Amino acid sequence: MKIIPSSRKNRYIAGVVIFLAAVALIVWLVSWLSAPSYDLTIASTAGGSVTTPGEGTFNYDEGTVVNLVAEAEEGYRFVNWTGNVSTITDVNAAATTITMNGDYTITANFAQSPTTEYDLIINSTEGGSVTSPGYVYLQGVFTYNEGDVVNLVAEAEEGYQFVNWTGNVGTIANVNSASTTITMNGDYTITANFAP
Repeated sequence: MKIIPSSRKNRYIAGVVIFLAAVALIVWLVSWLSAPSYDLTIASTAGGSVTTPGEGTFNYDEGTVVNLVAEAEEGYRFVNWTGNVSTITDVNAAATTITMNGDYTITANFAQSPTTEYDLIINSTEGGSVTSPGYVYLQGVFTYNEGDVVNLVAEAEEGYQFVNWTGNVGTIANVNSASTTITMNGDYTITANFAP
């Protein structure tokens, strides 16, 4: 039996330890460098955009949970996410997450918000008429979108003068002016008043 001197034995053990550590480091580096990563491609329809992480193509490591935030423009609302949505937490929420387990392409969908419409009913007393809105001397019911600013013009007949607007006049710019505006925030009935 051959006896290895203790200094050679220590060097031999140190060499084996260094070799095993190098192998472990190489295995770790290979597994780290070969961890799969996936592409997330994001787009949006008209009426909004994806603000987080943005629109385009982004690369993430497998298993990464990515925040998604879609924002609608004025007059639009967020509808849903479509495409490769199987790992999206809530496809109907504008702010949600997606877990990256593959290459995914998703779209944030937007639609126009329903517009509220209101009726404006216009009357006048004897001695004049409302010429705007509508055609000359046309009075009655007019329909407008919420927030529309409508021109009002009242014209007195010969021997009469305009007095004021009465009725639902809370959004009329100047109730004492024959030429003014009304902002449509509800159904309104107004009357142009004339006097001799």
